[in-house]
Amino acid sequence: MMQNPVHTMLIEFKFRNFLSFKDETSLLMTTVKSFKDNPLNIIPTNRQFELLKSAAIFGANAAGKSNLLGAMALMCRTIFTSFSNSLLKKEERDEERFQFLLNTSSENANVMFEASFLIQDTIFRYGFEINDYDIKKEWLYRKIDREVSLFSRDEQKFEINQESFSEGEKYKTEVNPNVLFLSHLSQNNQPISRQVFSFFVGINVISGLHINYQKFTARLLAQNSHFKNWAAEVLKYLEISNIEAGEKDDEIITFHRKYNENNLFLEAVPFHPTAESDGTRQLIHILGPIYDTLRNRRILFIDEFDCKLHPNLTKKLIEFFHQFNLNNAQIIFSTLDPGLMNSKLLRRDQIWFVEKDQFGVSSLYSLSDFSAKAVRNSSPYDKMYLNNEFGAADGLEITDKLTELLYEQA
Repeated sequence: MMQNPVHTMLIEFKFRNFLSFKDETSLLMTTVKSFKDNPLNIIPTNRQFELLKSAAIFGANAAGKSNLLGAMALMCRTIFTSFSNSLLKKEERDEERFQFLLNTSSENANVMFEASFLIQDTIFRYGFEINDYDIKKEWLYRKIDREVSLFSRDEQKFEINQESFSEGEKYKTEVNPNVLFLSHLSQNNQPISRQVFSFFVGINVISGLHINYQKFTARLLAQNSHFKNWAAEVLKYLEISNIEAGEKDDEIITFHRKYNENNLFLEAVPFHPTAESDGTRQLIHILGPIYDTLRNRRILFIDEFDCKLHPNLTKKLIEFFHQFNLNNAQIIFSTLDPGLMNSKLLRRDQIWFVEKDQFGVSSLYSLSDFSAKAVRNSSPYDKMYLNNEFGAADGLEITDKLTELLYEQA
């Protein structure tokens, strides 16, 4: 029987000086209180705010959407690996260069990450600054009634809250300059640190473009009969009668019904993965992360969520996530499909834009930032977006020079 996981939810994610994002950037999962539409998209809490089940990131090609999701991926990866990486020799580590490189003020500065989140009804705020592998700053705050600092770190100088975070005092002299204090304490099974660490374990960051979750779905299919039955039910509309894990780690076999000349059913015929279309394989592969997220109250970041999927299918998956999300899981995804920018599907505070300026700097902003006079919940968001009324939709500029260069004599 599946254990009931601790209820955790993302409130806000901040980062700075990561790839194309030079300045501090914030993704908020809190609702705008004045918005009353789409109540099924909202997660109630026992705090003074409500949270969103999803957030959609829109933007032109090369605007920086993937970098935003990559920032969360790197934050999690650093938390998970800083302890083990410290055991490697310097020459065994890859160089870590994630700064914004197009400005002299940022190319050698620290990279910063911070997440605020709920664990049950307690708010935590954890973050760090890193440069290559060296931890420059680190902090952890907790808020029950008021926010208090549990620890702060400036390189190897630590300030520990003796009353609320006694677990930190014992280990502060043992942690190396390239190891996160949180990771070190978690490795030593300290209770508060393990609790915070577990929040990041519940985050999955995947890419629809690179299908880097195929093995996960295949493994889940082999080990979990409940998922197998659920996935088979989802795929019925594609005339797939069943689904099985193949002999290889990442192999998934589909079954189709075979009929005789009188259209009477004979048997279910197995199809090798390559016999299915790219879109069918993409849907099958994405079912694993969606199932795992909804069942286990996780937070799922998907880059290029709509890659190779029909727009109606993508919409249905988001609707399903909103309507049947009994555990209040969360999904944050990037997309190029303006059809998802629909007031019946997403609230204004769920729609975000990434835009890159002339200096190569990406910025993030929400549709909720626009005045209610300019954008109402009845407005045609998709048409307004394609007309570039919100920005973040610049296309190729067709000029005479393009034609001249194309056909000029070599």
